[in-house]
Amino acid sequence: MTRARPQNWLLISFDQWRGDWLHQPWLRLPNLQQLARESWDVRRCYTSSPQCIPARASWLTGRTPGVLGVTANAHYTVPADAPSFVRTLRDRHGYHTVLVGKTHWTPHEPGVDLRDNLPLMEQLGFEHVREIAGPRALAVVECELTDRWRDAGLLEVYRADLEDRYRQGCVHTVRPSVLPDALYPDLWLTRVALEELAQLPADRSWLLWVNFPGPHEPFDVPAGWRGYHGAIPPPEPRPTDARDLAQRAPQGSVLARKLQRWPNGIPAEALADLRSDYADHLHLLDAQVGELLTGLARRGDCSQTAVSVCSDHGELLGDWGLLLKGCFLEGAMRSLFLHRPPQGRRGLRRIWSPGERAYGLTACLWDAAAAVATPAQGSFGSRLRRQPAEVLVEFEDERLQLR
Repeated sequence: MTRARPQNWLLISFDQWRGDWLHQPWLRLPNLQQLARESWDVRRCYTSSPQCIPARASWLTGRTPGVLGVTANAHYTVPADAPSFVRTLRDRHGYHTVLVGKTHWTPHEPGVDLRDNLPLMEQLGFEHVREIAGPRALAVVECELTDRWRDAGLLEVYRADLEDRYRQGCVHTVRPSVLPDALYPDLWLTRVALEELAQLPADRSWLLWVNFPGPHEPFDVPAGWRGYHGAIPPPEPRPTDARDLAQRAPQGSVLARKLQRWPNGIPAEALADLRSDYADHLHLLDAQVGELLTGLARRGDCSQTAVSVCSDHGELLGDWGLLLKGCFLEGAMRSLFLHRPPQGRRGLRRIWSPGERAYGLTACLWDAAAAVATPAQGSFGSRLRRQPAEVLVEFEDERLQLR
């Protein structure tokens, strides 16, 4: 009996793309909406934690944030000997493993050079890495992209702009980036990813993980990418009934503390602007997905390649008058997850709609890894159906079970 060759895997991930912003007619996301039609479209996918560091540590290791000991953003490094689906692909199944973009598996502090992480990345399973940070950390760490900014005389310009945007704790400033398109992180990363995609081996199964730092704030979509959406509806309002609010956000809870940060919500004009900017950022990222899929189509092994798209967590975007994530509101917990097997879905189409059961982001990612490595042992869909009925979401000292 001939053993099925492991499938190649193009894994595309985003930072802070809320999973319920994909199929709306007012969004212009032609590439991802087409990909969703060809994929397992997991519409109720939930992060293991609605903040970057615990969510990303969990999706790599397969462990819950509580087991890892990191349930909120903190000074944390993923242990070199932690479980890793990437290491399994490399060591057990012979994959060539490449990562470009953000990981956040190590602290992002002033003076850190992300290239010093290469030994750790090798231990976690990667053979080749070109790592950058998220947009806010790029003002303090060093990496390949900040070298490009420095060479162009833009590093201090970027730092000054970021400091001004977040002055006095304001996070809702909306204005175009000071960077040229060629050096805007998401656009620059696409060119890097296409370089790596073209160089992947044809005689060996491979993983290329493209980890975009967008659409994480700041709300700074380049000027040429603005205006690519329809009329955006308003966010979910904060409950006005005091009893209902006290029940849903008990005193001392994470959500209650978040409400204290924005007691009067976000100004209405700022909300409209930032939701518009976010929708445009999604359009920009959708175009990058289109470029990656075009690059994949040029390869002779395209028909042997699975494609997955996911996000680490969501973004509140004004729900309850709040921004960012870090609570158990739907917009913060919902993640994107699509998985297209080689040559697309076959057989009767099924979609997981919002009214159906919940699925875990980490479990989906690990099921996709198993499906590409051992396709003869079960498709992604068959593994999805065997996932636990409950999804655990953790943040700080709180836990939520979803069904």
